[in-house]
Amino acid sequence: MKVYIETPARLHLGLIDLNGDLGRIFGGLGVAIDHPNVILEAEKSPTLTVTGKKPELTKQVASKFLEAYRIKEKVAVEVKAVIPEHVGLGSGTQLALAVSAAMARLFNVKASVHELAAAMGRVSQSGVGTAVFAHGGLVVEGGKNTRNPAQVTIPLICRQLFPEEWRFVVAIPNTEKGLANKVEASAFKHLPPMPASEVGKICRLVMMKLLPAISEKDIESFGQALTQIQNIVGDCFAPVQGGRYASSPATQCVDFMLQNGAYGSGQSSWGPTVYGVVKASEAGKIHVKTQAFLDESVGGKVFVAKVNNQGAIIKMGQ
Repeated sequence: MKVYIETPARLHLGLIDLNGDLGRIFGGLGVAIDHPNVILEAEKSPTLTVTGKKPELTKQVASKFLEAYRIKEKVAVEVKAVIPEHVGLGSGTQLALAVSAAMARLFNVKASVHELAAAMGRVSQSGVGTAVFAHGGLVVEGGKNTRNPAQVTIPLICRQLFPEEWRFVVAIPNTEKGLANKVEASAFKHLPPMPASEVGKICRLVMMKLLPAISEKDIESFGQALTQIQNIVGDCFAPVQGGRYASSPATQCVDFMLQNGAYGSGQSSWGPTVYGVVKASEAGKIHVKTQAFLDESVGGKVFVAKVNNQGAIIKMGQ
């Protein structure tokens, strides 16, 4: 028996609270997009073997799962596709969840996706990647409980279906990759606390503009709220990333998309990926313009993504 898994990627739309004086820290919002994907197959095996892409990392995740759940049996995993690493698309979380969810099915481990994420160590800052794997759509998560460090799972507090007629133009400038692992952890430690007034602005924008705009399919209001949230969060991160966004090309690309038809724009996580939200009917034109803009500067890749409203696909087969 084999397990087949195909994950979404994720765009991080912003952190909510970098102050923490209410007893929770971080919190975030993001969306699942239909590509790129982690695609893999797994089956029981006499030995632990990994073939295909990212074999060493995949083997580490599989070993961690077997140890965490005290399983003596082994597994063979074939990784057919992965998400580019450290560009802001959630590659690490999606691979870890794909491997652990496949093994949970194979070995009949009764654990939720959020429990698997905690077991795999994927809850250090954000629960967005876990939520989009499990549910798809646009998600808002409630951050970490600083008064109860033993509470390692991050609560999902809102999930909405994303309008089918909206798209994201996603650009990955050919610049340095985003922060990760120990460097990322160090950056968070050196961030000054976000003023409570700025946290309040983000919360108000999320609750009273961004989320209602999705329900009413009001792309102009959604884009305005998204851009404002990104500006506040980006300015908070400026001391550790050198500016509102991770690089000058990222900043220029955000501005270019806004000037050429995107309703809202920002940077996903630590970048270098940036994005603009657009109507499906306008996506092709903005895609072409943005690709030409990057080609004339630092180079890079631009693609159009639809939001994945279902989460990861998990199938059992022969």
